[in-house]
Amino acid sequence: MKKLSILCIVIAVVLALSACTPTTGGTDAEPTKAAQGDTTQPTKAPEKKKEISILAITFTGTPIADDEPAVLALEELTGYDIKLEFLLNSAYEDQLNTRMAAGNLPTLVAITGKTASVISYCRAGAFWDITDEYKNYPNLAKANDIVMNNISIDGRIYGIYRARPLGRNGISYRRDWLENVGLEEPKTMDDLYNVLKAFTYNDPDQNGEKDTYGMTWCKWFGPLDQISVAFGAPNKWKVEDDGSFTPDFDTPEYMEAMKYMKKLYDEGLINKDYAALETSDWTKDFQNSKSGVHIDVSDQAWRFQKKFIEEMDMPSDIVWVMGMPEGPYGKRVLPTSGHSGFVAISKDGAPKEQDMRDALNFLDICNTKEGQNILNYGVEGVHYDLNEKGELKRRKFGQDPMEGFNQFMTNVVDGLLLQEAMEPVQKRREEVILENIPYCVANPAEPLTSDTYAQKGAQLDQMISDARNQFIAGQIDEAGFKAVVADWYAQGGTQICEEFAAAYKAAGN
Repeated sequence: MKKLSILCIVIAVVLALSACTPTTGGTDAEPTKAAQGDTTQPTKAPEKKKEISILAITFTGTPIADDEPAVLALEELTGYDIKLEFLLNSAYEDQLNTRMAAGNLPTLVAITGKTASVISYCRAGAFWDITDEYKNYPNLAKANDIVMNNISIDGRIYGIYRARPLGRNGISYRRDWLENVGLEEPKTMDDLYNVLKAFTYNDPDQNGEKDTYGMTWCKWFGPLDQISVAFGAPNKWKVEDDGSFTPDFDTPEYMEAMKYMKKLYDEGLINKDYAALETSDWTKDFQNSKSGVHIDVSDQAWRFQKKFIEEMDMPSDIVWVMGMPEGPYGKRVLPTSGHSGFVAISKDGAPKEQDMRDALNFLDICNTKEGQNILNYGVEGVHYDLNEKGELKRRKFGQDPMEGFNQFMTNVVDGLLLQEAMEPVQKRREEVILENIPYCVANPAEPLTSDTYAQKGAQLDQMISDARNQFIAGQIDEAGFKAVVADWYAQGGTQICEEFAAAYKAAGN
């Protein structure tokens, strides 16, 4: 009876979707022009269902099932028979490389980044070049040109980006602790230091013990990069007046940022084991009320608050969120790239041009209002409900039944998602994202490729990351760090700088 009930709900939903979604005839899905009518509507659902196979990411190992109501609803909306396959995030890149080498890929493939292998296989023709195709589809044509440029390889487009807010980064903090130590939200990096010091030494939880500290870091470099940009360092690369490229870590501003980080380390305001702390353990001290500041994405604030409410029965207003404070050169924010990789069309799974166009048509329909809401939230009455204001409230599940479904979601059209019923910290997060945008510092090398970086970048990046950690821990001094930078140039860094400069010039800059 339970399965029958769910099926009835799904049938009702898909009938409603069908009623409000125009479709046209024809076996092969062809694009319509963006200028023709309402471009938030699907281009064309094929009369005869065609199979679309998809490879995406699972974080839990228990991804969405093929017969899940959300999958069935998306099949009904798009007119495609969806075949899903998932690989664990922890092994995704390695297994993707194996699949690319074997020529064993489905139609659509979630690509997490422009790795050496991805660049090589795109150049070799393993994925369709859609540069001259995607703008023929009314919803895909609305993709942000800057972000599309950011995912390009040699100036060509090989997929549709998986959208992420540019101004997403922020700082979560214990609002109650800040009140307890008598301070206000920090407006400058010096203010942030004072807050971290008070959270470490002024008994912010008021339990009479010295059992707290300021901020938790981990082996991931993101928070440290946010601090570097706030202090005036470039976002990865600086373009000099002559068109040459200088890495961020070879600038005076980066050194000033490292000295600030070292001060936090020396005074015990951060955890001393951060360089060995796995990302999976990164949030535990904040969640266990041992630390009170967390630099990451701004939406982490609600995740913290939600756990405090649900698991510890704590008040609903103890976590707040803000953007990065002002540094010596004013307010500067490290943005995301506007994407988390892209969804590519494999020639293994789509060998003919018509197959490629069918895949673009599917992605175009996924970017309608109906498509985006199914991929993001699922089916009304099954995964979420709407309140009297029309706001969405997600249902609670022990195990997320839609896990991994949004990993091939692109969301290139803004403003189509249902509005969620939000708590105050969630509303503040949305404000922070918008407030950050005017202060975002772009990475000039984002759309560029360097063969040397593709081959040696991970090794060279690790060299600098290790040196930064050694400087912060007092194991090397400024001269020692500069010696590592010189070694970086000698081991391939000079070539990387030259290749980025050449690619920058070739792009017409």
